[in-house]
Amino acid sequence: MNNKKVVIGILATSNYLMTNDTFKDTYRYGNNYIKKIYENGAIPLLIPFSDEKIIKESLELCDGLILPGGSRVRPVNFEVIDYFVKNNKPILGICLGMQTLAMYSVNIEKEKRIIKEIDTGFNHWPIELLRDNNESLAHFDYVKEGSKLYKIFNSSEIEVNSVHNNTISEVGKMFDISIKSSDGLIEGIEYNKDDNFIIGVQFHPEILPQYNNLFVEFIKNCKKYKEIREVSKK
Repeated sequence: MNNKKVVIGILATSNYLMTNDTFKDTYRYGNNYIKKIYENGAIPLLIPFSDEKIIKESLELCDGLILPGGSRVRPVNFEVIDYFVKNNKPILGICLGMQTLAMYSVNIEKEKRIIKEIDTGFNHWPIELLRDNNESLAHFDYVKEGSKLYKIFNSSEIEVNSVHNNTISEVGKMFDISIKSSDGLIEGIEYNKDDNFIIGVQFHPEILPQYNNLFVEFIKNCKKYKEIREVSKK
């Protein structure tokens, strides 16, 4: 393995115990995330589980973490996030990944369900995204000036895709809300301390080439923290 490249772990979406058929106890990894990481010069690592339990050695190999979209938040997700937060390794959460980060940040302080159905009357899943329309855009988001995401996108207004039926109602004190949709939903959050890069977005930048800079900055920060850890070991 080229130790100059950073290794980005991708958390799986899980079908574990969804049926009584043990052959369907599977974990899935989206190709779009793998492709995006590889195209930006990093090494994707598919984080494995055994009976829904963490294999900690695999997390130790990672310099950063992608929390992908999906439809199921599992307790093991929070264990993985906790490992990366406590070890100052960068995290990028996408769609459900952003919502999971928010849940983690709130439940450190209190047990509370913060994911809810969208009730603004605006359709945040207007079309079925297929191969020939992956880059379709759905609505505008507004980015808080001075935020990390504002610096990454270099704009206070961005047009994004949208494939979600749920939203989050709040974040914990370790995060700031940096993006909201035109109908007021939380669409971007970021860790508010400077000692780590942890960002979540509700839309899917992995299929929108105009937002590739988010992955560039994420991987740049993974490299920075990898170098810091290597120096500390000497």
